[in-house]
Amino acid sequence: MAARRNSEGTIINASELVVDEVVGDRVLCPACHDKVFQVWPEGWDAHAAHRCSGVAGNTEEERKANFKHRWSQLFR
Repeated sequence: MAARRNSEGTIINASELVVDEVVGDRVLCPACHDKVFQVWPEGWDAHAAHRCSGVAGNTEEERKANFKHRWSQLFR
């Protein structure tokens, strides 16, 4: 599958891709579709722990683990 980008050049279909297709690029959060990561994967953990509305969990660690598990193909 090829990366699809919006008019700002942000990858909008990260959930369909793998790490080598997104790393170092602008990526729309695959969970909430609100946050744009300027350089994937920088900042994913803080976003998942505190702000992402598309990930479940009662603690920061649960939320981060759930995010990383669900989109494991986007991490090395």
